[in-house]
Amino acid sequence: MLFSESYLVPAGADVVIDIIHLHKNPDFWPNPEVFDPDRFLPEHVQERHPFAYIPFSAGSRNCIGQRFAMMELKTVIGTLVHNFYLEPIDHLKDVRFLMDIIIHPKQPMRVKFVPIEDAQVL
Repeated sequence: MLFSESYLVPAGADVVIDIIHLHKNPDFWPNPEVFDPDRFLPEHVQERHPFAYIPFSAGSRNCIGQRFAMMELKTVIGTLVHNFYLEPIDHLKDVRFLMDIIIHPKQPMRVKFVPIEDAQVL
C-alpha cells in the first residue's frame, strides 16, 4: 500500500503509524535491511514521498525532541573536537580519494581520539 490512496478517518478515531515497518517498507526502501546512507542523498530524497521517512514524526504534532536531539548531537561533536585531536591510524600515504562534489576518502579512514593535553602539537 502506497500513499497515493485516500482514506476517510472518522472523527475521534485513533490513527497509529507503524514507523518501524514504514522505515523498512521495500516499496520505499530497496533492500531495507542493508545499511545504505546514500538513500538520503538529495537526488534520492526528491524521488521519495516526504513522509516515507519520519524518525521524529511530521506535521504540527511532530516530536518536540527533534531540535533537542540535533542540538545535543552538535554539542557532542563540538565537545569532541574541542577536547581531542583526531589522528589517523592508517598511513596517510595509503589513503586514496574520490573526486566528487566534495573530495572524500575512497575507504573509511580510521582515527583515534587523542586528548589535546597529551597530543604533540606540530
